[in-house]
Amino acid sequence: MIHSIILSSLTLLASTEASQSILALLPSPDLCNTYEKNALLNTAHINAFLNSSSCYEASPKRPLAISKPTPPKTNNKWTTKPICQHNAENQEFCVYTNTHYANNRGISFFTTPSIATKVLSLPAFTNPSLLDSANDFANAPWEVRNIPGKGKGLFATRKLERGDLILANTPLGAYNTHAFTADPGLAPGLGYQYLRKTLEQLPEKSQESFLGAATHAEGDVVVERIKTNAYVGEIGGGGAFYDIINHDCRPNSMYYHSATTLTHSTHASRTIHPGEEITVSYINPLQFRKERHEALNRWWGFTCTCSLCSAPDAEHHHSDQNMEKIVQLQTELSDWTPTSPATPKLAEKLVKTYKDEGLHSVINIGHMFAAFTYNAVGNVAMAFEHAGKAVETSMGGTGSVNDDEVDMWALLQNPKGHWSYMKRVRF
Repeated sequence: MIHSIILSSLTLLASTEASQSILALLPSPDLCNTYEKNALLNTAHINAFLNSSSCYEASPKRPLAISKPTPPKTNNKWTTKPICQHNAENQEFCVYTNTHYANNRGISFFTTPSIATKVLSLPAFTNPSLLDSANDFANAPWEVRNIPGKGKGLFATRKLERGDLILANTPLGAYNTHAFTADPGLAPGLGYQYLRKTLEQLPEKSQESFLGAATHAEGDVVVERIKTNAYVGEIGGGGAFYDIINHDCRPNSMYYHSATTLTHSTHASRTIHPGEEITVSYINPLQFRKERHEALNRWWGFTCTCSLCSAPDAEHHHSDQNMEKIVQLQTELSDWTPTSPATPKLAEKLVKTYKDEGLHSVINIGHMFAAFTYNAVGNVAMAFEHAGKAVETSMGGTGSVNDDEVDMWALLQNPKGHWSYMKRVRF
């Protein structure tokens, strides 16, 4: 079980600071920010986008405004004076807090001034109304129940279909990960001292939420909870696992991180029936049983007892065989040499293996390989179908707009102009 979250990592933002503008990591305007409005797309969204010449045409018709619209309220400033410290290289790190963020839930950052400035330019701060529905569980489709020998869990109270929102939450803070190293570059102990300050400056209710989070090791009350619960996100952090969503190696839901609103949301990855426990995977599900157990023990401090891990040895063996099959098929489908064995039949076999193994939260990978493979032999119709499914199912897991997802959108827009078109046809 993992409790409500805490802090997120600023590593990715920090690593891009010197070479890439933060705007380069924001959603592409060419995609109309559709995925910011709905974390999980469906084919209707895709077709609306492809059949329109502008984002306005892809959205519902609106009456012309007669009066000047009221500008949105903003929270783009810190509510406490930054507390700063320089390291040996004279690089400055500060604690920044905005107690009004997300309707007074608050958020703290332990980062550099330049990154803090970029964070304030994000929609999460310039248009706080985007977060009005976050952290609101009044009409939630779930309830908390006790699980004998396991603690608490989240259970569906009504039927949920793939893509349905289960909950959305905002983080309590974000940090630069080297604050956790033995020598963070600050004076001895100052890195951890400043992390504690990120907690102390939050509203009292949020502090209580933080201290109620799970930890599997003794030590500093702040640091150990961050180590147990932190989620790595982009653009100033933002991810968060949620209160009492348990792990499952074959989960029925997936999480999505919005890099611009810093909201972390969980969506159903398949149909979830009333009374069924809602689960996510804390780790990469595309691993063999031994690797999954090692990762969960190392990073989360528990031995998994989900239905897959508790199954008879024969089922473990069969599952690992499916994982071997996925690795082999993806290796073959990634081979673009003239002697490659890749065919649409192999691609369909890959998608089927994902389905057979119950890997609903990452099946977009299988559809992506199928889209490339069909397009490579000139079957545009099937390439379009699989690319659509890849986009439709790819808004969980990492939640970021990665290169593969951008590639799928490019194929949907212009299959014959895509780099993969007729790539496997020999003339």
